[in-house]
Amino acid sequence: MYKKATFVLMSIGALLLVGNSASAKITKAESYVTIKSSTEDDYTLRFNATTLNNVSNASLYTETSLYAGGKVVDGAEGGAKASGTYTEIHGPQITYKLLTDHTESVKGNRTDYKQTDDFVTYKPSDWSFASQEEDEVVKVESAEQAQAAKAFENILIQQANEISQDTGIDLSEYSLIDKQKVFEMDSGLFDEVHELTRASSLQVGDSMPQIHLHESGKSLYVLRQYADGTSKAIEFVLENGKWEKQ
Repeated sequence: MYKKATFVLMSIGALLLVGNSASAKITKAESYVTIKSSTEDDYTLRFNATTLNNVSNASLYTETSLYAGGKVVDGAEGGAKASGTYTEIHGPQITYKLLTDHTESVKGNRTDYKQTDDFVTYKPSDWSFASQEEDEVVKVESAEQAQAAKAFENILIQQANEISQDTGIDLSEYSLIDKQKVFEMDSGLFDEVHELTRASSLQVGDSMPQIHLHESGKSLYVLRQYADGTSKAIEFVLENGKWEKQ
């Protein structure tokens, strides 16, 4: 039997997402990662993502990527559901992030998009928590959750700085945004950004793609750092009311 203290589960990303007035087709999108099993030699993570809707003639596609240290370690894709397992040898504490794209299309045209994510941390010393009272364990989990989120944020900042140095761009007036924000900004821009950042465009060892928007709202960068160490910054600029790739 699993005890709550055995693994530090950062969050359950099962979010009920009701679309806004611009897109109300996807009714539920969720993604989550859990520790499935552990032995003396290794441990196995299970990751799942599901997309549901209320439109019978629409097609759904779910793409999910599993990250460790800000880099892709595994992924899965499919129709309404995507799932996979990832096994790693025992080692120091490590946090995994699952990031999922949920898309819906009717007759080849994208009608809705949602993005969900989840964290889970494997910590070898968690085995020693088994005798603690539950309220003590909850405090540990809460602290670990905040620590893991901050650590992942720091990884993204470091990677953005590396890409900035490699490509010569200045990100001082830019802020990190998610793809959901891009979808809400402009459908044409989203199509291009999505192709550059979707799970099927990633290889194991690639860093998590980042999207940075200028404070003016008129310039956007897609940052990519590949497994071979090369970096790329793709710029889009708003000109005469239309986003153009530079």
